[in-house]
Amino acid sequence: MPPANRNRTVVWKPLVVCPQPDFQRRLHAVLTELAVEQPCTLTEYPRSGTITVLVERHGCNICFLDAATNSEEAQLLISELAPAVPVVALHPRNDADLILRCLRRGACEFVADPTADAVRGVFERLARTRYEAAQQAPGAVYCLVPRKPGCGASTLAAHLAIQLRSDGANQVLLVDGDHLTASIAFMLRLKPQFHLEDVLRDWERMDDDLWSRLTVPAFGLDVLAAPEDPTTRPEVSRQLAAELCAFWRERYAVVVLDLPDVRAAVDCGFAALADIVLLVTTNELAALHATRRGLRYLDAEAGDRAKLRLILNRYTPATGLKREDVKTALALEPFAILCNDYEAMQAALLDGKPVPAASRFGASVRALCRQLSHKDPPERKSASWLGSLLNRK
Repeated sequence: MPPANRNRTVVWKPLVVCPQPDFQRRLHAVLTELAVEQPCTLTEYPRSGTITVLVERHGCNICFLDAATNSEEAQLLISELAPAVPVVALHPRNDADLILRCLRRGACEFVADPTADAVRGVFERLARTRYEAAQQAPGAVYCLVPRKPGCGASTLAAHLAIQLRSDGANQVLLVDGDHLTASIAFMLRLKPQFHLEDVLRDWERMDDDLWSRLTVPAFGLDVLAAPEDPTTRPEVSRQLAAELCAFWRERYAVVVLDLPDVRAAVDCGFAALADIVLLVTTNELAALHATRRGLRYLDAEAGDRAKLRLILNRYTPATGLKREDVKTALALEPFAILCNDYEAMQAALLDGKPVPAASRFGASVRALCRQLSHKDPPERKSASWLGSLLNRK
C-alpha cells in the first residue's frame, strides 16, 4: 500500500494541537511511519481567533486536535478551524457524548488509538472525500463593509447579489447583517416574517427545512433580513460565524454579506472567513481619511490584504479626488469604480427594484462581477503628501 500522504495525489501537511505529551509522541511516530511531512505541533491550545492564521502561515491542510484535555477550548477551536481544513478529533477514551459534540462543531474524523492503520484509514477517507468534493467546490462568501455610513455598501450588496445570480450563479444568498439600518429589506420592498436573530436563536436545531422558512425569496435570491426592531442587536461570535459560513457554503454558490462597519466584520470573524472583503468608500477626502483608519484596523486585526478589494462608489472626479490620488493616498489600488448614477438609483428605490442593467450603475456592477472572477491581488504604493494629509491626527 502506498504511503497515506500520496493517496490520490494528496500531500498532507498536518497541524497537531495536543497538550498530552504521550498521545502527541505516539501520533508523531505514526506520521513518521506513514511518511507524512513533519507536522507543525502546538503543545497548548492557541487563543481564540488565531488557529486559522497558523494553518495558513504553515500551509497545513489537516488538523489533529486533542479534544479531551480541555473539551470546551477544543470545541471552540474545532468550530473555527472546520471551515478551513479537515479536523480529526483525538480522544483517548471512548466518550460518545464528546464525539457527538465534536461532530456538531465540524470534526470529520476521530482517533482514539493512533495506530498506523487507524491514521492511514483517516487519510484515505479524507482523500476520497476531497476528490469527490473537488467536483462541487464550496460556495464563495463576499463580505461588504462600508468605511463610512452612507457610502452605498448595502445598495451595492443587493445589486451584486442580483447580478451574480443573473450571471449564472446557481444559488445566491444575500444576508443583511446591519441591525441598525436594515437597508436590504427596505430597498427590495420585502416584508420578511423572520430575520437573522431568528436564525441565531434556532441555530442548534437548524436544518434545510427550517432554513427555508427563515429566508425570503426575491429576484432569484434567498434573502436573510436584519431584525425589524433596530434596538435588537444579534450577537454573532467567531465560533457561530464559522458555523454559519460553513452552513452557507454547502448550500449556496455565492453568499453576499452586508455588514455595518469594519469593526463588526473583524470582531465577528466574518472578515477572516470571507473569500473576499469588499471595502466600500467614496472619493471624498473625509471618507478616505476614514478608509485609511479602517485599513489600519483590518491589517492589525485580520491581517490578510490579499482578500481585500477597495471599491470606489459614487465616483465623481469633478467633486472628489481622482483615482490616482486615492491609490497614492491609501497605498492601495481601487479594485473597481462604480459610477454615480443618482437619478437611476432614486427611481429604483421608489419602485423597490434593482436599477436597470443598462444604467451606468448597472454596467458598473456587471463589470465588478467579471472582475471578481479573477484573483489578482490589490496593488500597493508608497504614500505621498496626500497620504500624509489623510494620516494627520
